[in-house]
Amino acid sequence: MRDLAWVDPWRESLERSLARRGKLPRGLIKPSQRRPQRDLAHDDEPEHEIPAYWLLCWRAVTKRWMMLVACAGGLITFGLLAGTQPNASEGHGASARAAHVHASRAAVGSRRAEAGHAPTGSGAAELSGAGACQLAYSSTCYVNPLAGAAVAPRRIDQGVDYAGSGALTAIGPARITTIATSDTGWPGAFIEYQLLGGSDDGRYVFYAEGVTPAEGLYVGETVRAGQAIATIIPADSSGIEIGWGANDGTKTYAAEIGQWSAVHETDNIPTAAGENFSALIASLGGPPGKAEG
Repeated sequence: MRDLAWVDPWRESLERSLARRGKLPRGLIKPSQRRPQRDLAHDDEPEHEIPAYWLLCWRAVTKRWMMLVACAGGLITFGLLAGTQPNASEGHGASARAAHVHASRAAVGSRRAEAGHAPTGSGAAELSGAGACQLAYSSTCYVNPLAGAAVAPRRIDQGVDYAGSGALTAIGPARITTIATSDTGWPGAFIEYQLLGGSDDGRYVFYAEGVTPAEGLYVGETVRAGQAIATIIPADSSGIEIGWGANDGTKTYAAEIGQWSAVHETDNIPTAAGENFSALIASLGGPPGKAEG
């Protein structure tokens, strides 16, 4: 039986293990082989340890360069986001202001419609029923349709009446929708076109009574601003009438929404649509009509 109180076998085993590892227990190291104790009063070793410390730091940094790149990228991204934040706020503010203006225009148009007046404003929707068309009487891209004619203004009714001679041109870029020369319900022809741009984009304009269509004009044709649409018949007893159309046969916008009646005709009462079109002509440099009733 092994005597466990005898420690020599264990010491021998430890010495053999340390020998295999190339190490010896402190008790087996000769005094001449031992490292002398540090003399703290004359210790120059820290001067050598400082460079070693920074060397270790540099090695740690180089091993983790990917982490540093990721941190730098994060900082740059944060800076860019902080720089774009004011722009985003400005855009939100602009959207809010635009929504407020749109709502205000809608409210004004509604009040004017309830009062029996043609609302002012711009829009691109086509006339689809009574009260659906919001009219404007100013634009920066339209031309005076009476610039090529010599006319004298008459009354404002469904549109604006004139007497004279010369050519009637398109107010803006447009598409011809109606050319009627007989059975029009008018004392003469009826020509209508739809505006394809400007503040009244989508609206219809008619030229009626003592007019003849321009040579070669056809329904569906696209015309430019200032292009000849019709010729005024000189000294025609009925004169001419121009105004907002309804895209409903030879009906006017004023008649379509119930602004025109036999009473208006007899008493020369101008319609709101007629006054609106007269204001548009005046804004383009042409002579406005006269409110006689």
